[in-house]
Amino acid sequence: MKPTPNVIGLVTATAMLIGCDSKGGCFQVDHPPVTEEDTPLVIGVTFGEMVATVVGERFGPLRWESSEPYIRGLPPPGQTRISVTVHEPTMAQEIDLERVVDSRFPWRNDRVVCSDWVEADLEITLRTDDGALDTTIVVGALFDEFGSATMTGELDDLDALGVEPVDPNATLYIRLSHEFDRPAEGALVLRSGSSDGNGGGMSVELATWTLE
Repeated sequence: MKPTPNVIGLVTATAMLIGCDSKGGCFQVDHPPVTEEDTPLVIGVTFGEMVATVVGERFGPLRWESSEPYIRGLPPPGQTRISVTVHEPTMAQEIDLERVVDSRFPWRNDRVVCSDWVEADLEITLRTDDGALDTTIVVGALFDEFGSATMTGELDDLDALGVEPVDPNATLYIRLSHEFDRPAEGALVLRSGSSDGNGGGMSVELATWTLE
């Protein structure tokens, strides 16, 4: 749910930026958890403004994909509607990264980018018109300084949903994204521990949706 903490930033093809990491380039400034709506955050907005971008109920079309090879109990391929309600969090944690000034190699200072973000746990409710999804889960959310938010949370009560993965070690989770000036999107994803031929697992989108 969280980004890898020791790889922050981007490396461009022209090497204009150096990836920022916790051992060389950036250090994290500790802040207490944020609970007040009018508290300014390191991403350039207040706590209240940040959560307002995602909190509330939204609707949209959901497309079920073919799922028989991976899980039992989901609807066949087709379309329904979904409602996603994001409840307001009570607190958030700022991840404030500051650049380390390198006196030995001063030319590197202007090439290091340390991106900040904010993390919060959000409760979300998902319901589909066909009744296949009707659940409330807690997701981990990441808000960045570009106005984007990503949320990921596992559906751990599969019996209540009436589904059973073919791989007993597989996990089912929700992925949501809110991008600046774009409709929110989501997906129901199955992550399997079964080998995909390369010695690793695989992830399959069982349903996708766009919220209006």
